[in-house]
Amino acid sequence: MNSLKPYYPVFKFVITFGVLYMVLSLLYYAYLQVEYSEINYPDPVTAMVSSQTNYGMQLLGYDSKIYNAPGHPSVMLYVDNEILFVVIEGCNAISVMLLFTAFVIAFAKAWKETVLFLLFGIVTIYIVNLLRIIGLGVIFRELTEYKEVSHDIIFPAVIYGYVILLWIYWIRKPKQV
Repeated sequence: MNSLKPYYPVFKFVITFGVLYMVLSLLYYAYLQVEYSEINYPDPVTAMVSSQTNYGMQLLGYDSKIYNAPGHPSVMLYVDNEILFVVIEGCNAISVMLLFTAFVIAFAKAWKETVLFLLFGIVTIYIVNLLRIIGLGVIFRELTEYKEVSHDIIFPAVIYGYVILLWIYWIRKPKQV
């Protein structure tokens, strides 16, 4: 047993991370089980992301509109009266934020610093995700031959890469004077 003693911090991190991620995921699952209104459909965060994506597309000069998908928990984004793509719950980046949160808390030392970094990280992950979806909208409209590679490889790499950079900063964060 003494030979494992140097690894206790690693075990503590892995167990803390695993338990936190499971608890946060279960809470999120419960959140998704609530019946939401037609305005906040499929759920309030996905509805907000869809609305802001629509606004971003309009700022870029596209004639875009969003509609709730009948009988399916998603929002359809139309450009020039043609469906461009469907925004589903997985597009809201909540699961990425939960993963980020579990890691940061599992690696936490000072709570004030941890809370501030969590707020910064969650807000910026939300912004990066929103820019990701707007970027996908432009690619889906203008560069259709890159739809799959953008959706399946490039843009997931962007959001997960950003989270990894945040984690690296968190682990190696400069000492406060």
